[in-house]
Amino acid sequence: MKISIKGIGVLGGFGCGIGDLNKALITGKRSSSTMVIKTTGGDIEVPAFLANTDRLKSFVNKRDLRRIDHYIRMAILGCFLALEDADMLHANRGKMGIIIATGYGSTCNTFDLQNSVITEAAPFCSPIQFSNSVHNAAATYISILLKEVGPNLSVSHYDMSITSAFLSAYQWLQEERVESVLVGSVDEYSKILGYFWHCLYNKGNKKEGFVGKMNPEHAIIGEGANFFVLARENETASPYGFIEDVKMGNFKRRGINLPENAAFFLGADGYSECDEQYAEYIPEKALVASYSHLYGGLPVGTGFDIAIAALSNKSGTIFKSGDSSIFNSNRLNVIRHNENLGSRRICCLKLGAGGSYGWISLNQ
Repeated sequence: MKISIKGIGVLGGFGCGIGDLNKALITGKRSSSTMVIKTTGGDIEVPAFLANTDRLKSFVNKRDLRRIDHYIRMAILGCFLALEDADMLHANRGKMGIIIATGYGSTCNTFDLQNSVITEAAPFCSPIQFSNSVHNAAATYISILLKEVGPNLSVSHYDMSITSAFLSAYQWLQEERVESVLVGSVDEYSKILGYFWHCLYNKGNKKEGFVGKMNPEHAIIGEGANFFVLARENETASPYGFIEDVKMGNFKRRGINLPENAAFFLGADGYSECDEQYAEYIPEKALVASYSHLYGGLPVGTGFDIAIAALSNKSGTIFKSGDSSIFNSNRLNVIRHNENLGSRRICCLKLGAGGSYGWISLNQ
């Protein structure tokens, strides 16, 4: 069964909306910020791709946002952008399911909550902070704002979260539990991640620069949200194409059965232990690309690859890839310039920790 992509909503270091993502693909430009983290050894600076949620005010009353943190704001904005793109914001959506994936969850709010319990004299923690810290908080706020009473699911499977969410959405539509599914993912920057990045790539010595094999451009921490409105295929063609298949497994146990006649969008963000193994499992001379230089390193980065694949279907163009150390292999045919998509399908592939993998195949 083919699944139609009706609408897309994205925000991240490249901007807000599918138009900004398309512009970033064409120009190769994105905006990184420098975050300052105070430590006992002094201030350290960490680069990050951050998302701006100012546009949320055009969808939701400010009064309804005053108790919502940045993580939940990103998720809400992503879902509204997707519904707007699908022209379903004010339409009768029928029975719609909601699935939200996250690798880290609401980290900033959770750490703030823990800190308040440890350091403050108050006997109880903030009930607002506590309710916003649970993993299904974002999905709950979205269902309330949209007044949706269909099935609601939150998925946390680290860098396989988005693939797992799409697999569930695929099953819901195949079993006709719902008429459409709003599926998306969200992750945020936190000081804990910033300090980890500093220790891993900088080791506190600016003169030494970055260490290890990874290009720091592909390891910069990213945050953002990516949402999709999915429905069963009908007579009306989708400009973004269709999702053909979703697969998950373990490549160390059974290898990977990848689709034929495909260009591969690789989730190579500098954090996975498996980045260097892409060359081993991709078919020889297959067209490959990586776009993590636009959105940064985050567990749900595959969602941005799916959005880019949908834009490629719409334009008939495979956008030029960013550079990456995994492309040193002569086995891979890296897309250095915009190319005609032709009759190819696109496979968004992510290799994760411990041999896990997930891929989502899209076709025009």
